[in-house]
Amino acid sequence: MQRSPRSADLLELLMGLGVIALVVFIGSFLRMRADLTNEGRFTLRPATTEMLDSLKDVMYVKVYLTGALPADLQRLSSATKDLLDEMHAVQPGKIQYTFIDPSESDDEKTRKETYDQLQEQGLSYSSIRMRDKEAFSERIVFPGAMVSYQEKMVPVQLLKTQMRTPDADMVNRSINNLEYEFASAFRQATRRDKKKIAILEGHGEVPAMEIADLTAALVEFYDVDRVRIDDRIDALGHKIAGVKYRVNDFDALVIAGPDSTFSDRDKFVVDQFVMNGGRVLWMIDPMNAQLDSLRRNQFSIAVPSELGLDELLFTYGVRLNKDLVLDQSCAPIELYTQPYGNQRKLERFPWYWEPVLIPESTHPIVSNIDPVHIRFGSTLDTIAVDDVNKTILLTSSPRSMAQRNPVRISLNVVEMAPPFDRQSTPYMPMAVLLEGKFVSAFIDRLPDNFAKDPEIAFRETGKTSAQIVIADGDVARNRIDAEKGMFYALGFDRYANAKIYGNRELLVNAMNHLLDDKSLISIRSRTITLRQLDPDRIVKDRGFWQVVNTAVPVLLALVLGFCFQYLRKRKATRDT
Repeated sequence: MQRSPRSADLLELLMGLGVIALVVFIGSFLRMRADLTNEGRFTLRPATTEMLDSLKDVMYVKVYLTGALPADLQRLSSATKDLLDEMHAVQPGKIQYTFIDPSESDDEKTRKETYDQLQEQGLSYSSIRMRDKEAFSERIVFPGAMVSYQEKMVPVQLLKTQMRTPDADMVNRSINNLEYEFASAFRQATRRDKKKIAILEGHGEVPAMEIADLTAALVEFYDVDRVRIDDRIDALGHKIAGVKYRVNDFDALVIAGPDSTFSDRDKFVVDQFVMNGGRVLWMIDPMNAQLDSLRRNQFSIAVPSELGLDELLFTYGVRLNKDLVLDQSCAPIELYTQPYGNQRKLERFPWYWEPVLIPESTHPIVSNIDPVHIRFGSTLDTIAVDDVNKTILLTSSPRSMAQRNPVRISLNVVEMAPPFDRQSTPYMPMAVLLEGKFVSAFIDRLPDNFAKDPEIAFRETGKTSAQIVIADGDVARNRIDAEKGMFYALGFDRYANAKIYGNRELLVNAMNHLLDDKSLISIRSRTITLRQLDPDRIVKDRGFWQVVNTAVPVLLALVLGFCFQYLRKRKATRDT
């Protein structure tokens, strides 16, 4: 019996639906995800995946970036959801999240109470201006999230800025750092024991207020204390009965911009801290540039800083040179020039004494960070030391030069640029990583009765350790507003009125590396290319693309429909 064409078509339809249903049923048991972006935008770093796999309880995330938002913040909100979806796909039972609009209530009192509660929890708000029909209105948004794990809550500021109004570049940088921000928050929520960092004081180091931003960044991961040695042998470590050597009380030491001499006893304490496995981040000014004299007399003479640390660092494998770097890649300075009429004219010039170092190394500490701002920095040389590896982290630009001690610093340098085209010394080292087993700088220098005293517990050869030396004491110094009692983000530029330098990221990465937190560095070092539309082409080719987007789909549908009808009629004619 021959089937009718109608029955054959119906059978084909039923068989097709059956195949689709079978594929959907089988697919419900499979989890397949494909990231087709060049930079792996939707692929989590192995360190993040490993951390998620180690979760023992539910990590709950409340995101407050939702509701009526401008386009830039909507992109940040969507990127946050995409990231949390990826994390949920790795750990479906351990990652839960929800989006909450803190401004959804119509009652002003309720909204204010919500705002106050979020600020108490550690989140900052941004004020944005939105257009509603013909009028503009101010809207408060909280571009942040709260991470809860067991009894612990950690705030996550998705849009990190001290400026209340966000811009597109700021949002782009925030999207690039989303995985790092959530990974570090998850880590804070799950970690019970933090490593300890000592910030040294007592030798004229950078004041607490002027290093406050770096301190705040380190407090997110570690316990941070300010410590004075004051010739005390037990300032950084203690002696345990029955144990040959001292045990460090801290895992790392930060020495930022000292300006006075270290006593022999203080140097010995630092040396033994290194010998017992301690890590040190050195930020040292080999030259003393008197800025007060520069402001008063239009010039200043920089002379060597007598810190007494040269022999210590030389033994570890680095020599700080008594010079100052001038670099064509530099920060600006504003100076008054010749009066214009009755008004003094303020102009901006390149300030060659403040190099802006663009990282050339691929090392994770400096990979993908913004340029680093240096003030009156110097060069350094590495010394051949057994069992110590050296990695140059930062160098000057190809058009740079160094002036040897003594150095005359003059404001006239803005008018007569240095001869970079004739006398440049390219890529001079200014920061180095030292890793390995260090030898004490006090070998054969101590009296026998002191060196052999069990309470002193002198150690000649150190455990495996690491140090980072930066030939600038101001790299960690943030700007402050003394009248308001506030500090700006490390890397903030007063002329750009924004954070544009990567000093903060450099030093946080440096400490993460010293303390073996390389997983955080690997997450931070990823780069996501955010491809924006060309605004000029949007205006120029607007009409063309509007026609393409509306007419082409219609024409394509008509062509496909015509082809379908033609083939159907041809098949029907052949069957009859």
